[in-house]
Amino acid sequence: MFDVTPVDNLFILEHMPGAQGDHVKVYLYGLMQCYHPQESSIEKMGLELNMTEEEILAAYRYWERRGLVHRVSDRPPTFRYVNAKKLMFMDNQADPAYEAFAQAVHSMFDNKRKLYGKEVSRCYEWVEQMGLPQEVVLRLLERMIELRGPKFSFDSAEKRAVELAEAGARCAEDVDVVLDRDKKVLEGSRAVLRQFSIFREPTQAEMNLYSKWMKEWGYTPEAITAACGETTNSKQPSFKYLDGVLRDKREKIAAKTISAAQLEKSKQTREATEAPLRRLLGALNKPGVTVNESTLAIYAEMRALYTDDIILLAGKECAKRQCEFEDVLKTLKNWNKNGLRTAEQIGEYMQQVGQYNEFVDQLYTVWGKTSRSSAANRALVRKWTEEWNFTREMIVACAAYAREAERPMPYLNGVLDNFRKQGIFTPEAAAAAHAEHKPAAKPGKVVREQQYEQRSYDDEQALPEWMQQRLKEMNGDA
Repeated sequence: MFDVTPVDNLFILEHMPGAQGDHVKVYLYGLMQCYHPQESSIEKMGLELNMTEEEILAAYRYWERRGLVHRVSDRPPTFRYVNAKKLMFMDNQADPAYEAFAQAVHSMFDNKRKLYGKEVSRCYEWVEQMGLPQEVVLRLLERMIELRGPKFSFDSAEKRAVELAEAGARCAEDVDVVLDRDKKVLEGSRAVLRQFSIFREPTQAEMNLYSKWMKEWGYTPEAITAACGETTNSKQPSFKYLDGVLRDKREKIAAKTISAAQLEKSKQTREATEAPLRRLLGALNKPGVTVNESTLAIYAEMRALYTDDIILLAGKECAKRQCEFEDVLKTLKNWNKNGLRTAEQIGEYMQQVGQYNEFVDQLYTVWGKTSRSSAANRALVRKWTEEWNFTREMIVACAAYAREAERPMPYLNGVLDNFRKQGIFTPEAAAAAHAEHKPAAKPGKVVREQQYEQRSYDDEQALPEWMQQRLKEMNGDA
């Protein structure tokens, strides 16, 4: 094994420069086996050269086309080497089909690109390995030059060849059908990038997405371009973002083919659905709340109760109290629970609510506390005035007795309930009853400054000055 293997200079000068490195490795290793025979096989050669059996057989097919080896048998694969010098003087030793194919490929590129033998051999592999007719492969190369220019990637051309083989292409027309579709993908991908103000060639990943939108999802190129207008919410629009937009629309439209007209109709339908919600959010003045699937679902609940106009009315009422978006639904449910159906009924109800809230504010002013207008407090006022028949003057007068209470409204409710049970319904009677039941204070030490004539008060004067003033205001005497 540690001997010499002669290699003809003609091989080095004429055949080696245009061959792939792996093809040369296989040729030289096999040549060594010719000069130094020993037990060998394709499998063993693969282990020695770190190549697969298929790669080794592909290399031998290449040299077979060049006329430098002849296949002797297939099982096991056996090859006979031909002397490179003798090959020059032998007619028809090279594969005539391959030679014609190689000549056609070279003429196709002319002087626009220097082709290597390994590239031509790779194209011929598509004929032998994929079973594509030469006509199909040659037309593929022509179209790749048209689409990508003469310096296109043979890797991308091989991917197209695989697609053609899978599609069962048998003639040049079949190639045009597949590649015209790919041309639309390329041009459409470029159009999308221009919509994003990105001026470069699309990547393969981007074209794969565009192809999916067209072939699998059924979008027309016009529809895809139209959908680009809905990526403005993204600071950096991309194919990935557009993919999400188109997926969402596909689920909603549910059609085999989606045109720009269908997208426009879908857009108008969505805008019509979103418009009332946008008006509601505007009335609430809640910029942090957006139109999304969640808020649309809540709005759908509102619509199950009332019309858009009444929902907007509820939103305006909630805005006065600086409520949240979810509180609008609570308000509508409360109206529905109270049997309010029309805008007129709701208007009267809200007027009454306003009056109750105003009176509650008045009571809290008496107590020197921050007002707490709530449904519970309004319910108390309604009970005092409508069920127990107390006048507002009576309620304000009795409010004094709850001044020191931690929870004045419940305390006042207890005071009024006690007076109701005693049949006391006037401020004067309330003051007298309160004075009568008020515990007597323990006499303190009398000092000289206290020894003056005491005044007597009638019933009205027995009320505190602030309460007298409040009664005058209510009676219009102020």
